[in-house]
Amino acid sequence: MMNHVDHAEIKMGQILTMIISATALTLQNQIPLIILGGIFLLSGTVRVISPFSLLYRWVIHPLGIIKSDYRLDNIQPHKFGQLVGVITVMLALGLMHFGFTFAGWSIVVVLILLTATSYAGWCVGCFMYYQLNRLGLGGFFKHEPTDKTVIIGARPRKNNTHS
Repeated sequence: MMNHVDHAEIKMGQILTMIISATALTLQNQIPLIILGGIFLLSGTVRVISPFSLLYRWVIHPLGIIKSDYRLDNIQPHKFGQLVGVITVMLALGLMHFGFTFAGWSIVVVLILLTATSYAGWCVGCFMYYQLNRLGLGGFFKHEPTDKTVIIGARPRKNNTHS
């Protein structure tokens, strides 16, 4: 369902994802990754109780720290991106658990880089979602991009009126 999605909330989640991931990497501590994986799972399945969403709606936005940035968009590709994040974190943790520590932490570096790319305006999870939509998958993958003037996976332009 096409709606107006607050991209400021999404960007705040991206900032926190990079901070949590970089903290885990710097400290070589898996606990922040486990927490991040749980946040991704909630964000991808029950977004209304996602800690990132709650923090944005109850603290960050009311205090005026970040201004809303509503754009005509589908939330489903962003939720799918969060589920891709769960898989990425699980892959990193699994590699670490089985003794492939360097490979696991390398996946965390990739997560940070892809999150930074998403923050800049292009989301790999959204791109994957829309590619699955192009393959004709229905159900969750039924939504097409709302702004066909940008490359697939890119953030819709502000005040987008395209369908």
